Amino acid sequence: MEKKIYHTEQRKQLLSFLQEHKTEQYSIDEMIALMDPENMPGKSTVYRLMKQLVEEGIVKRSNKENTRQFVYQLLEGKQCSHHFHLQCENCGKLFHLKEEETEQVKGMLQLQDKFHVDVSKCVLVGTCENCEENIQEKKTD
Repeated sequence: MEKKIYHTEQRKQLLSFLQEHKTEQYSIDEMIALMDPENMPGKSTVYRLMKQLVEEGIVKRSNKENTRQFVYQLLEGKQCSHHFHLQCENCGKLFHLKEEETEQVKGMLQLQDKFHVDVSKCVLVGTCENCEENIQEKKTD
């Protein structure tokens, strides 16, 4: 039996916030702190909605760095499950690897290790160009 999806005002507000910040990941507490206080849904509503959005495949949930805290980010629809994601461990931004590049890496892993990779769940962690430049500047100071 298919679960009915209700498009409530709170859901619209949360999706609007996530759309405005689609390259960033936030914990639920961080989202609540950044949302408009007058229109912000209650904390328990945000938790319930985020669970639904993750189950629907609209939002990606992942662990924040090496902690037990979860962060959330809006996905770019169904095409987001067909490529690897690159995440900056410094600023948390999520980048999308092109599907052709994903297929090349996936093919190498399957040939080398006879291992099937679940692309929809794969996030490669590193440092983005902007953060790398900032790190290099600090080293030269």
